[in-house]
Amino acid sequence: MFESRFICICGLPGIGSVGKVAADFLATSLECSRIEDFFSSSFPPQVMVSEGLAELMHSELMRPRDKEKLLILSGDAQPLDVVGMHELTGEILEALKEQGVTDVITLAAYVGETEEDVLGAASDPEGAAQLVEKNIPLLKSGAIGGLNGLLAGLAPSYGLRGICLLATTSGSEPVDIAAAGKLLAAINELLNLDLDLTMLSPFREEQEIEASSDIDMNYR
Repeated sequence: MFESRFICICGLPGIGSVGKVAADFLATSLECSRIEDFFSSSFPPQVMVSEGLAELMHSELMRPRDKEKLLILSGDAQPLDVVGMHELTGEILEALKEQGVTDVITLAAYVGETEEDVLGAASDPEGAAQLVEKNIPLLKSGAIGGLNGLLAGLAPSYGLRGICLLATTSGSEPVDIAAAGKLLAAINELLNLDLDLTMLSPFREEQEIEASSDIDMNYR
């Protein structure tokens, strides 16, 4: 089962920022330290400023303090073109392979008619069956765009298993904390992380993310 695997959880900006918010929450809750950064010339032409300090947009790979077989990947943006997306995906998956990762779980959003809180998809039948065993219904059809889709879809090309969890959202909110909470609850159950999800309230105040018109956020 998932508990015996070496997993990287990836959450990048997309619809409602649900994946990024969930990944950043995990990074904070699990006291992660940065181990590698990823840059791309296809990122939006801007820098991120915090407390007067400017930093190039990037994705960062982090390691939890007390979890030997878990990594977290988060990022500031997604590349703006298809070539950049594929190049960055390859760089990230190669790095994960070198770290010994076996499974890549991406966190994304689903906008559509469903009564489910979270849907799942996997790159192989065994992974799909394990999601069902964990009471995560499968996404029957559709497409998962951007890095959240490519990381899961291209994972087998690097000898890894790819899985995507999608939280249902209206797609109308720049930041959907409730949908991010659904993802965190699913991950908490899937990996037995013992997360304190009551921390979401103060986390919301720290994560005032505004979707810039210069950044294409229309990826699940």
